[in-house]
Amino acid sequence: MTGAVIANSPLLYILIAVGLAAIVIFAFFCFLRARKRCIELGISPETISNVVKSTATAAIVPSLAILLGLLTLSVSLGAAWPWWRLSVIGSLSYEIMAADYTAKGMNVALSSILSSDPSVFSAVMLVMTAGVIAGPIMVSIVAEKYSTGIMKTKSSKGDWGTIFAGVFYLAMFAVYLPILIFSDLPSALTLGTSLVLTILLGIAAKKVPVLNNFIMAIVLIASMCSSVLWAGLF
Repeated sequence: MTGAVIANSPLLYILIAVGLAAIVIFAFFCFLRARKRCIELGISPETISNVVKSTATAAIVPSLAILLGLLTLSVSLGAAWPWWRLSVIGSLSYEIMAADYTAKGMNVALSSILSSDPSVFSAVMLVMTAGVIAGPIMVSIVAEKYSTGIMKTKSSKGDWGTIFAGVFYLAMFAVYLPILIFSDLPSALTLGTSLVLTILLGIAAKKVPVLNNFIMAIVLIASMCSSVLWAGLF
């Protein structure tokens, strides 16, 4: 018995399908409530329809990046588990990092998880799930206070409020950048590629504002493609 038995288990597919169905139903319920509230506020159905159409259009390209991430993870973890992780609150960078660290901790390569003992795949599932749970818990506890605090700081201290908010993102970069830069040359080159593309697309978006909706998706897809090139060359 190997990890592939769990990864391709019909029970796992059924549980994931049920979970995703519940999420879709909840999202549709929230949409109906929001639409009803908009009508109560006097917002015309045409305006609501335009917002829905523009939002759906803007979501298509970013979803392609997620699909590419699903294909990337499926090689190491099968189709079912990445499908669940990337459909809910997971992110490609976190999922790969969590799976890789867990596998290495058990002396198994990321590419060999499916062919290894089932305990390896089970441990990967546990670590990926337990690690990401911290996000929703922290959001439920501190998100409101953090958001109102940032708004008050921006209104009372001007530019310092914006700087304070930016520090949070810099802290996240400080965690990931050393891993990408010093792990291996292809990772560092992929990071450099994404940086250059982001800057160029940011400049282009000043002349073509609609491009702002697709910068992240374009950079993700192009950087993933470049990583294949860098890995082949180095």
